[in-house]
Amino acid sequence: MYKFYSKNGTAQFYERGVEIDGTVYGIHTDRDIQRIKRRIVNDKFAETDDNFDMDTEIAKIQHTDVTFEQPTSEKLSQIQAKTYNSMSELKQHVQSVMNGDETMSQDEINAMLMLQIAELKAGVGGE
Repeated sequence: MYKFYSKNGTAQFYERGVEIDGTVYGIHTDRDIQRIKRRIVNDKFAETDDNFDMDTEIAKIQHTDVTFEQPTSEKLSQIQAKTYNSMSELKQHVQSVMNGDETMSQDEINAMLMLQIAELKAGVGGE
């Protein structure tokens, strides 16, 4: 499993995370665990008028550490070669590269063909 986020229009991958109640969160530091637990407690008690002790409720939440799969350097450079205008575009591209479904873009195909034509005209070949 891998988990990523967008930073300045490029995909960055979390190295580790936590699983809480079936949901997996990416984290950078242990402080992120507390932040996530605090948000869970706030969401849980947002609709109620009950008094509650934040620290006690946070302590009740159990988590499991998770280590995420990292892309190979080839896949990472392919993913980070682009900048993305939207998270959905980034997500689609990352998933296709990580699943091995990524096909060359039309620009990449054109560049490859132009290089082959130039090599043929120059008489450069693999012979």
